[in-house]
Amino acid sequence: MGAWGMGVFDDDTSCDLLYEAMETDALSFIKKAQNHKDAEYLEYDECHEVIVAASIMDYILNGTKYNYNTEDYDEWLSKQGKEGIENLKSDISEGLRRVLSGESELNELWLENEEDYPAWKGNIESILSNLNG
Repeated sequence: MGAWGMGVFDDDTSCDLLYEAMETDALSFIKKAQNHKDAEYLEYDECHEVIVAASIMDYILNGTKYNYNTEDYDEWLSKQGKEGIENLKSDISEGLRRVLSGESELNELWLENEEDYPAWKGNIESILSNLNG
């Protein structure tokens, strides 16, 4: 049974993406997610790429930690530099806004859960606020 929750890393897709990010450097992973800001429609996995990239960016720029259960992630984060990441903030922020829009498969799925949708949306809005605050 897969994980599914309201937090950034409360599902299998996000956890898998953390491992993918750890195979490279933060800047490369964030640049990959940056490309989704211009997509007509964000597929499920693309939404998660944006969210994970934004959470990595939030940690690097602001020190914000999110709950996760991924071995070696703290060590990997500690080795990531800020160089070049600040310049991608507006694109990743736009990507997060797209995740919360009607052009997002993940948003559509969460809208079906009236009870938990506000908390999930609030978590994404919190990252957005941190990046733009």
